[in-house]
Amino acid sequence: MFASRGKILLSAALVCVLALGAMNHAAAQGYYEGKKLTLWIGGGVAGGVNRYGRMFARHVVKHLPGTPEAVVSKNLPGAGGVGAVKTLYGRAKKDGTEFGTFALGPVTDPLLRPKRKHGYDMLKFNWVGAMNDNVQICHVHSKGPLKTIEDVMDQIVTVGATGRRSQSAKIPMALNASIGTRFKIIAGYRGSGGSALAFEKGEVQAICTSLASIKASRKHFIDTGLIRIIIQTGARKHPDLPHIRLSSELAKSKKQKALLKFATAHLAMSQPIALPPGVPAQRVAEWRKAFAATMKDPAFLEEAKRTSVEIQPKNGDEVLAIVKGIYATPKDIVKATAKAFRTKVTACDYKTSKAGKKCRKPRKRKKKKS
Repeated sequence: MFASRGKILLSAALVCVLALGAMNHAAAQGYYEGKKLTLWIGGGVAGGVNRYGRMFARHVVKHLPGTPEAVVSKNLPGAGGVGAVKTLYGRAKKDGTEFGTFALGPVTDPLLRPKRKHGYDMLKFNWVGAMNDNVQICHVHSKGPLKTIEDVMDQIVTVGATGRRSQSAKIPMALNASIGTRFKIIAGYRGSGGSALAFEKGEVQAICTSLASIKASRKHFIDTGLIRIIIQTGARKHPDLPHIRLSSELAKSKKQKALLKFATAHLAMSQPIALPPGVPAQRVAEWRKAFAATMKDPAFLEEAKRTSVEIQPKNGDEVLAIVKGIYATPKDIVKATAKAFRTKVTACDYKTSKAGKKCRKPRKRKKKKS
């Protein structure tokens, strides 16, 4: 009897050891081993959001537990990247296998248009980090008649944009309201690459975009001397542009300065990486750890340097703090900014545009049932 009991105890101990071994093996393998990840990109294939996002995806897999099998990147351009935001927020799996990056226009949209249903809440995303602390610039043709920002105050100047809610439209709108420029927004181009093509073809006179995006996707604009930068906008001057005036220097009143601050605060969280709401805390922690490791990865930094991609990272907590600060903006400033962003926009003409198919055909609005 005692022998039988001994055998039972030995068998039970062996089962425990085997189970523990299996658990340790699974832990060693890591959660992401053999899994396919999906990256939702809120921008076109020719833009900076795409460049940053895909580069990050190539390197972060090395730092996630278990090394994922692959990353499938899906671009959802147009409307300032809101398609990727909504997809990540509502449809994406909440198991840590889907993540996203997007342009910054959608960050403030719920504040600026509170009566609309946006389908997302920026405060509920699981922020992994942001790859850059950016500034926006407005540039014109270097050989054209426009020389300074004052020239844009004296005459109407066309500026290309992707959508009316994109940064490429909002920045010139904010400048019109705060420092008196007279930008006329021509919107409807497919991604920043579309508006850049329209600029190169002479269809629009100016572009307002991020300096990092130009360096990453259209470095020839700078290297060939094609453009003249006439203003920069953000919390600080970019180190490479000490001689270019900051827009806040030209704003005269406190309200104008506050409007500019609100309109550009999210630039400090440029090229963000986010997970959907509802992802388990352990998965979020793993992503944040992998993000931090990627930002220090020599191979990642070498590729960034080689491709002229700026890296000035912020962690997830810092990004969340920026979002909370934006959503704590006084209502009168939000209303003033919202009014500025209601500036009339002209659609590019898809039939005659020099940008060809890079100018989107307007969607037909459904007739309301009587």
